[in-house]
Amino acid sequence: MKTLRKAATCIAVLLLSFSIYSCGDDDDDAIGSVNELIGIWEGVSEDEWVVENGERDETTGEDISNERYELKADMTFNTLWKSNGTWNISETGKWEFSKNTVKLIYYYPNDGGYDEEEPDIWKILEISGSTMVWEYYSKEPGLELYTKQTLRKVN
Repeated sequence: MKTLRKAATCIAVLLLSFSIYSCGDDDDDAIGSVNELIGIWEGVSEDEWVVENGERDETTGEDISNERYELKADMTFNTLWKSNGTWNISETGKWEFSKNTVKLIYYYPNDGGYDEEEPDIWKILEISGSTMVWEYYSKEPGLELYTKQTLRKVN
């Protein structure tokens, strides 16, 4: 009877350790949330490098205050450019947020609608209050691009 009790206790401890281990929070390193992202984000600065046909071009600290991203609660977005003192919508689409990334899926009405196959995926590096830093990377034959933008929330 003692042996059976010891075996049952060992099995119970083993099962308890598995259940405690599996209760860990998978999002411990998560940055941002949909609610934090909703709003208008205006460009502050941009670091970028491009490698095209083996030649590298790099810019750092470029002023991008003429660029905005409007991320709406209905999960649609607009990109806006400032021209002659007026903000104009340049592109539209829908957006998704998951595990530190924002996926911008652009809408092209003359080319069949949403570009689900080639969304822009921005990784959030930091977000706090009214400041966000995110990065974008893309590589295809003959072209490699990296962009890091610092944005400030204007509403």
